[in-house]
Amino acid sequence: MRRTAKVLVALAVVLAFLALGDRWAVLYAENVAAQQAQKALKLRAEPEVHIDSVPFVGQVLAGDIDHVEVDVPDVDAGPVSVAQVKATADDIRIVGSLPSSVKGAVLTRVHGDILLDFKDLNREVGASQIHLRPGPGKDTVVAGGDLPVGGKHAQVRGRAQLQRTGDRGLRMTVRDTRVVVPGLLTYVPGKGGGVQLTAPVADKLDEGELRQAAGKPVSPRQMMKGHVLDTLVDHPALLKPTGIDPSLIEGLQKLREPKVAQQMEFSGKLPDNLPGDIRLRGISVTENGIRAELTGKDVRVG
Repeated sequence: MRRTAKVLVALAVVLAFLALGDRWAVLYAENVAAQQAQKALKLRAEPEVHIDSVPFVGQVLAGDIDHVEVDVPDVDAGPVSVAQVKATADDIRIVGSLPSSVKGAVLTRVHGDILLDFKDLNREVGASQIHLRPGPGKDTVVAGGDLPVGGKHAQVRGRAQLQRTGDRGLRMTVRDTRVVVPGLLTYVPGKGGGVQLTAPVADKLDEGELRQAAGKPVSPRQMMKGHVLDTLVDHPALLKPTGIDPSLIEGLQKLREPKVAQQMEFSGKLPDNLPGDIRLRGISVTENGIRAELTGKDVRVG
């Protein structure tokens, strides 16, 4: 009985040392992988790498690792920084022979989650007064903000259309942008837009002066249908009965410039030189931004 107990204690000590050694090997591999990922992707900080494979050393010697998780914060991807990338790889096959001639690995299955922050997208859209946020419906985005025009407080409103382009890209377009001065008018910039006066304001216009300014019969209620911006700019006296300062109309005319466009677009795509079959799948809207699902198979890494 004493001899059996000693054998069991010795076996437990050996297993403990093996487990401790396996854990140290995992920590070492995670650290090296994080350093290499930071260098390859030119990241500001090392990503978090977690290897979930037990026993790790045994799997490495067998040339096949079960599962690895990577969390990469703030990836610089040109104009827009990707706020976060979370990825997992399953069934990682080591290419080459251990320990001296390892040539790389093949990630049999890859699944990732990419977050594009609304703050970065707002800068990319290029209009500081436009702010994107989740819409009322599922997977919808709305655009809005405040804008001073001619001494008045105006509101910018719009909606964003989000769609995937092929298997590797996405596009977000802000459409139907309009500037609203509550109680006075709505201005839609771009082709087919114009100023639309509210009914109480339009009723105060003088129909005779309108006819003389436009060179044709125009009723005050027609001023509610847009296409009258130039007429109001050229004949500011028409606005006197309404109490609208002509500087407000002049300010709206300046918005024809790209400062507030009728349509603003952001697009992005995965690099063409990515290894393996990596594609974008589902796209969804969260409180913080747009999230895209990434999948891949047979991805070769050096």
